[in-house]
Amino acid sequence: MKGKKSMVAQADRKMVVTGTAMWPNLFQVNKMSHKYQIDICNLDSKTVKALKSKDIPVRFDKDKEDKGHFIVAKTKNLPKVMDSARREWPEDMNIGNGSKVKASVAGYDYNNEFGQGQGVALNSVMVVDYVAYNDDLEAEEGGFTLSQNTGDDIPFDADDDDL
Repeated sequence: MKGKKSMVAQADRKMVVTGTAMWPNLFQVNKMSHKYQIDICNLDSKTVKALKSKDIPVRFDKDKEDKGHFIVAKTKNLPKVMDSARREWPEDMNIGNGSKVKASVAGYDYNNEFGQGQGVALNSVMVVDYVAYNDDLEAEEGGFTLSQNTGDDIPFDADDDDL
């Protein structure tokens, strides 16, 4: 659909999708897009068909088959994030890859200095099955910790000309 304007009315381009979260940046702006965003992956064929009927772009990367069909939904504003009981999600509780989510999204057309096409706006996200964010690093016993160095002690002579 890139480079083509949608023939579907803007009001008819909203829908709710269910899938697997990948790279959720829901409480901090993504460093590349400068927006809050989430990849919603492993969309079923019924959802893919419904998205395409609303001119909402669906991606598939044969090099990343674990993602299946997916959308990348973005917003400039902090999205509403909630649990399955519609309670507000705490910002300090990072959502990990593999979490099952339901999201309200909408297709939109864009035309800017980078080109024209269709995008996916993110309205809100409901976490249905939570997977904690894990950076795969375990604590290292006996290793350096920030509390060991107050920052007041300079480990070299401040007048050292070799610096």
